[in-house]
Amino acid sequence: MNKKTLFDYDDYKKYLLNLIAQMAGQGRGYRSKIALAAGCRVAFVSQVLGGDLNFSLEQAEGINSLLNHSSDESDFFLLLVQFGRAGTQVLRNRLNSQITAIREKRLNLKERVDIKTTLDPISQATYYSSWHYAAVHILITIAQYQTKEAIAAYFKVSKKRIAEIIEFLDSVGLIQIDGPQVKSGVARIFLGSDSPMIAKHHTNWRMRAIDSLDQEPTSAVHLSTLLSVSKKDVLRMKEQIIKSIEETRGIARESVPEEELFCFNVDFFRVQ
Repeated sequence: MNKKTLFDYDDYKKYLLNLIAQMAGQGRGYRSKIALAAGCRVAFVSQVLGGDLNFSLEQAEGINSLLNHSSDESDFFLLLVQFGRAGTQVLRNRLNSQITAIREKRLNLKERVDIKTTLDPISQATYYSSWHYAAVHILITIAQYQTKEAIAAYFKVSKKRIAEIIEFLDSVGLIQIDGPQVKSGVARIFLGSDSPMIAKHHTNWRMRAIDSLDQEPTSAVHLSTLLSVSKKDVLRMKEQIIKSIEETRGIARESVPEEELFCFNVDFFRVQ
């Protein structure tokens, strides 16, 4: 069963308490970090989480930064804080309607996706817009890269960017958010050769292959060669390449534990 995400909570205090409880050592010292981010004393944090006091929106925004919330997560967290601070039932009803609308929108997005085979066209446009989405999606299968901080450090990109990617992957059911951790959901998806996104997908990873030429070559294999062959041997070579692809993918499917992230590109085409 999937664990709760921020969007499953009605009470931001319960969300924070659950995050603290799931951290190593039951989150010892983390209340101090929250206090620093919110610009208040640790005692006030405890009074908020265990009583009737509430954070201000300015303090909540500081906590957003501490938790590396994505833009949507940040907006929802602020909405929960407003809901907690609301002094009239009329205002609580209005804010609750906004909370419900956000949840329904996210649910509709998940229902558009057949995660066993492929993504719907709208989600494909996001997933294949950058190599980062697929890279984060697969990197999460490696145990030591299942937090926003570890993923951001691996790819040397901002935690905010990683938070946006993780939120999208979770929204379409490709990963699962489990408190401070992110876990693999559907590790492989299918993109047909007739998809309008196939060229973008191949281009993303060919560009990464080019970038790898400037890096340490010990673990990489690169081959660029021109061949003149008979028509019958073209078919034989193509069959051999396809067989090799199938064997390589078979090895990858059975490879445990996952420890390294690699890209496997193959190019074989007529030069015209």
